[in-house]
Formats: sequence, structure tokens, C-alpha cells
Amino acid sequence: MKRSILLLMLIAILSSYGAALAQSPVDEVAPKKQTMQMYHVVLVEKGPNWKSQNSEKGMDIRMEVIEGIRKGAQSGLVISAGLVNDETSAEFILILDVETKTEAYNLMQKAKNVKNGFFSVVIYSYFAPKGLEFQR
Repeated sequence: MKRSILLLMLIAILSSYGAALAQSPVDEVAPKKQTMQMYHVVLVEKGPNWKSQNSEKGMDIRMEVIEGIRKGAQSGLVISAGLVNDETSAEFILILDVETKTEAYNLMQKAKNVKNGFFSVVIYSYFAPKGLEFQR
């Protein structure tokens, strides 16, 4: 499990560097100093009140979460998001653009399906190039 989390964090960090490099022009004479920023990776996991995603209610909840992610992306809080496709307790991964880990935690605790225990969250902080944006 810890190995999976570390691998996911490494992928997130490397993808953010790749996105920043892809945006820089090739013909620059002097390399620009990269400004770094703190981002927060949120693992949305099965909570204590988890019910199977295969049920109708479980699918409705998943659709609610996806709609919440869309709204977060539109507001600029969600930089990246996706479903986890392996045998862990994590269901979703989010990368948030908020100032502090506490702010990320408080934001996630406001989510209806975290409050009711369907999901729980684990949050990690990491540095990446400033200015990452949600890509569709």
C-alpha cells in the first residue's frame, strides 16, 4: 500500500514537471528560474460507511463525486483528478491548489460523502512548478 502511494506521488510530481517543461519555449537563450509551489495530493479512500460501488446508490454517489470534481476544477481548486484502478482502498486521487494542508483537509471535510463516512481522505503535500492548471 505504501509503495502504491509513493508511486502515485512520484507520478504526480513527474507529470507536473513534464507539463511545465512542455509549456516553455524551446528558443529561450537563458533558462528561467522555476518558481515552485506547494500542492496537495488527496487520496479519497473507502470510509467506515462504505457501500459497494456496484450498487445503484454507490454509482449515484460516484456521480456526485465526479460532479464535485468538475466544480472544483472550474473554480481552480482541483488541478488534476482521476479514478484509482487497482486493488487499494483509494477510489479517487485529487491534486488541490490550496495554500495549506489544513485548508485541503477542511475543504475535503465539507464534502457530503466524506462527512457521512462513505469516503475518508489522506492528504500529502508536495512541491511542483507554480501555475499548474487543470487539463481536459
